[in-house]
Amino acid sequence: MSLNFESVLIVTYGRSGSTLLQGILNNIDGVLVRGENNNFIYGLYEAYKKLIDTRNHRDTSQTNHPWFGAEEINLELFLDYSQQMVRNLLLADQKNQKNILCYGFKEIRYFEVYQQQKDIADYLDFLAKIFPTPAFIFNVRNLDDVLKSGWWANTDRAESRTELMNLETAFHTYKTTHPENTFIISYEDVVSESNNFKLLFDFLGAKYPENIDKILLTPHSYGQKNIQTYQNFLLKLTPTSLHSHLFSVCEIDNVPNKILPGQEFNLAGVVIPTNNQISVSAIYTISSGQIIPAELGLSSPVYGEKYPTVKVSKNARFKFHNIILSESAKLNIFVEINNRQKVEIATLYIS
Repeated sequence: MSLNFESVLIVTYGRSGSTLLQGILNNIDGVLVRGENNNFIYGLYEAYKKLIDTRNHRDTSQTNHPWFGAEEINLELFLDYSQQMVRNLLLADQKNQKNILCYGFKEIRYFEVYQQQKDIADYLDFLAKIFPTPAFIFNVRNLDDVLKSGWWANTDRAESRTELMNLETAFHTYKTTHPENTFIISYEDVVSESNNFKLLFDFLGAKYPENIDKILLTPHSYGQKNIQTYQNFLLKLTPTSLHSHLFSVCEIDNVPNKILPGQEFNLAGVVIPTNNQISVSAIYTISSGQIIPAELGLSSPVYGEKYPTVKVSKNARFKFHNIILSESAKLNIFVEINNRQKVEIATLYIS
């Protein structure tokens, strides 16, 4: 399968999970996506705009004119040199590698661009001039989770939310006017391996990775709170934003430090619905083709005090007893709601 683009740019804001997406794209054969660069290309954009303004001065052929020679400025030459420089800087030690078919970078400082211009379209159009056949991937995330991050700690949260919502609107607007080379993907799409996540690879002209689980479990950025690492296994928790409308609490808090293949172990946690209309009818996993139910209704007095309006909160703890897994096994944990809806809340991998 040949790639559809010669360059790819991840357009996003802080704490959107973009480093994870960067890592995933770098696992595509022929693709090299560098990390952040402090948005240095924005300086080239500003220089380009100034050159355009300079060229607008007319009748500058006289040597005594204040803007002598302004009409002779070659904008295409500036763009050509900019493209060559940016490519060499991004590829760096890889610039002579013929197997690099698509290159680019991810940047989170489009929020700053939007704050300055109240739009990003003009800047993206400039990037399209210096990156060959570019794909713009707009990476978004549930804003509640974004704003919990220390990245936004010193900002007015309400104001930041409004600005981020406006930025996301700008993403969608640009996609509407440039449907052929833009794609919007959420962090939740990525970690849940949704259909939209799979469509991203079709958009790029790339094969969906067979080892996607391994890639997703590789630590990216400063930490992925949904992935907990133990001695010989990993516990991947479904992002709370995917089921926050169902559960006030959904966590696994009693996990052994080590799981030996073929030996029994227990696993426990707490699930509390958001309201009394939601009933947890079962929590289970599947091992060797067998459904293994968890024991429900165990005492959870601390949560009972914290969520007094939810009747089951006093007895919301669950526990799996005597689970046995084989080497390199994967264990998916599900919650059944109102005897019909199934929600995956976690996956355990033995490494």
